[in-house]
Amino acid sequence: MFRKAKSKAENADVTDIAEMMPKAKKEKKPWDKEKKKKVRRRVIAGVLAVLVVTFFVRNSLMAKNAAPMVTTVTASVGDVEQTLSTGGTVKSDETRTYFAPVSVEVGEVNVSTGDAVKKGDVILTFDAKALSEKKQEAEYKMASNEGGYESSVHKNNEYIADLSEADTNLAVLEQQIADNENLLDELNKKIEEKKAGWNYNGTNLNVSVLEWQSIISDDEQALADLKEREARGEFYDYDEDEIKEMYNEAEIKLANDRDILLNLQIQTQYNGYEEQNNKEVRELQRQAKDVEELIASYKEYKAEMKSQKESSENGVLDAGGKAKLEADTALEKLTNQEKLDAIAEVENGLRADFGGVVTELEAVAGQPPTESGKLVTIESTEKVYVRLNVSKYDLEKIAEGQKADIDIAGRTYEGTVRKIDGMATKNDSGAMVVGVDVGIDNPDENIFLGVEAKVYVHMAKAEGVVTVPIEVINSDREGDFVYVEENGVVAKRRITVGISSDSASEVKEGLSEGDNVIMANGMEFEEGTAVTAMPMQQ
Repeated sequence: MFRKAKSKAENADVTDIAEMMPKAKKEKKPWDKEKKKKVRRRVIAGVLAVLVVTFFVRNSLMAKNAAPMVTTVTASVGDVEQTLSTGGTVKSDETRTYFAPVSVEVGEVNVSTGDAVKKGDVILTFDAKALSEKKQEAEYKMASNEGGYESSVHKNNEYIADLSEADTNLAVLEQQIADNENLLDELNKKIEEKKAGWNYNGTNLNVSVLEWQSIISDDEQALADLKEREARGEFYDYDEDEIKEMYNEAEIKLANDRDILLNLQIQTQYNGYEEQNNKEVRELQRQAKDVEELIASYKEYKAEMKSQKESSENGVLDAGGKAKLEADTALEKLTNQEKLDAIAEVENGLRADFGGVVTELEAVAGQPPTESGKLVTIESTEKVYVRLNVSKYDLEKIAEGQKADIDIAGRTYEGTVRKIDGMATKNDSGAMVVGVDVGIDNPDENIFLGVEAKVYVHMAKAEGVVTVPIEVINSDREGDFVYVEENGVVAKRRITVGISSDSASEVKEGLSEGDNVIMANGMEFEEGTAVTAMPMQQ
């Protein structure tokens, strides 16, 4: 009536086994004490029920040959939620590195690496005397810059003569260079035309050589074929003169074709020589070289005049020169003003822009950092997230916007999946994983950066659906099924399974609320077998 059920792998062929390879295990969310007690009571009750059933079945069969008893559970309507339980690392979403505005001695450093700071806390101070000296230096530079501007205005007349000479010569040189470049273009065009003709002839001759080499190869093959045919005795009905005539024709054709090829090869060599040594081309090349040297000399002189013009223009306070001088003066003033503003910001100490943790500290009390050198780095604890690594088996179920529960050092926070990487990477075990960021919605001062966090992502939920315990579901090569008790006999039902929680699974098709599902406990039943149902208390 029933026998030990075969496992899923025993019923499957090689292809099915490959499809049923186990996915990466999900770490289950820890149960609370009440839930653990309830599950423990159910397990004990189930074991006792199975022992009792076994005892009565054995005795009944021996005594009366009655129908065996089976334990059943009732398919019920309820809710099923699928979650991903995994671990990740707490990271900061905002980082700020502070740099030294000026290279002055650090006064006091009020923090150490790992310290928590609040917004507005003084991280460190600078030496007051050194800051004052830097401030005075910047003010002196601003005054000097303004005086230099006035001095530059009076040097205008010294550059007027050089500027006039450069303008005159540059106009003449531009025309001379343009005329000779046009002449050079014409000479190069003639050279290219001559060379193109010889090159065209050379190409045609090379093609002809290849064609006649192929013809000669055919001639040689034809002569070889005659010899082979004669050796095989195919000319037994030809007289000696006819055979000689065939050989003679083949040899004459081969000789004539070789003469044609030799003539083509001679023409090719002659064409190549002319292409490299043609007198007309060589004369054109000599003329072109002379023109190139003349252009180079003009350009060299032009560069001298251009340099003279540029240096003169830098001195002459025309509209452009004056605008440049004014811009340089304004830029220098702006630079010094920025330095003064930076000094003013840290006169009362360097303050934290937000609450967080000091992750790097390079400032040393009593020592000056280099200007723009790194002082301290703070990572925010007000904007934090947990970095997860998700396997390919869970990737299709996770999505941005899903809610999550996050456990950090015994404290629970709410979170939201906000980013899923578009590329997989290898973890320390060599498995391919995809990074996922879960933002912490309600961070507080108790969060520690860099620690491990337990994350429970709420991936899917089905409400008001037919559910059964996971352990009653069986599988074979055709899919999932359950055994049900109907009117005292066993029936096999094919089912379509939906999402699953740790203990229950949604049944989309195949079962209805109230169906008595048999706890097979590894046994395989034959349909139509008479049984006595013993409902399990739920």
